[in-house]
Amino acid sequence: MAPTAYLHHVAFVVSDLNKTREFYVDLLGFEEIHRPTDFIFHGAYFRLGDAEIHVVREKTPGRLRDNAPNWETDELQTGLVHHIAIMVDDWRPLLAAVQARGMDRVGGFRVRDDFVEQVYIADPDGNIIELLQQHDEASGRRRRQQIYDEGIAVPVAPGYPLIDPRERYGEP
Repeated sequence: MAPTAYLHHVAFVVSDLNKTREFYVDLLGFEEIHRPTDFIFHGAYFRLGDAEIHVVREKTPGRLRDNAPNWETDELQTGLVHHIAIMVDDWRPLLAAVQARGMDRVGGFRVRDDFVEQVYIADPDGNIIELLQQHDEASGRRRRQQIYDEGIAVPVAPGYPLIDPRERYGEP
């Protein structure tokens, strides 16, 4: 019998704890929680539901900037990058808050065959966060067609064509 296990947290190295705190707490709605006091390096713990993100400040200022992943645009757009995913009731208020801070999405929009919509944003250090929203079948079909018709839909992965949902699935 396999041991019981669950994902407890992900950890990111960040350049600025205050900007990171603002992003995860003020923008995404995480709660800052207690961090053990015996750590000698700077960091913070954030929780959303049962999941946690632990962050630590980079050892050498500028190291993250100088060693940032060089994702290609189509990799970011389709989510073919290292990322974490957060299921939300509605990604629109979060994206609006991101945009109000002068940032924008880095990827998506895509509605999968299970009617989950995917949108990608980046934190202040470029860590990619996928926002997922579950649609019912009817609204998922309509949304898939809408983003295609608006020209904002992305293909399933880099190098794959974007197909009109009407051709693949019929009318929504």
